[in-house]
Amino acid sequence: MAINDFALACAIDNSPGYFTYDGQTMLVIQSAQDAKAGQSSFPHIEPFMDALVSHEAIHVAIKKLEGDEASESLDDIEVIVEHNGRRFQVTLNNILFASDNSGLVMPY
Repeated sequence: MAINDFALACAIDNSPGYFTYDGQTMLVIQSAQDAKAGQSSFPHIEPFMDALVSHEAIHVAIKKLEGDEASESLDDIEVIVEHNGRRFQVTLNNILFASDNSGLVMPY
């Protein structure tokens, strides 16, 4: 398995909450705005955790095999998907459009 640990942190800038990895640790970053307001956005992401872990694990595996540049370029690939009868052009990491827990958006 490529992800074998989790860490929770808070952003120190104005970035929204996000997910990334460091080595084999998945980092869940809360926005500074939510932290200052005493709000947790984590309940909103719970349904997506399987896909998020899978996505970051794919990054870790690609980085080990092909290097950092190839791993990070994964998020730049765009696909066109159909969702509720409409077509959208989204990146592979837009998990709202994923049809499974792979952490990747694939055309339907």
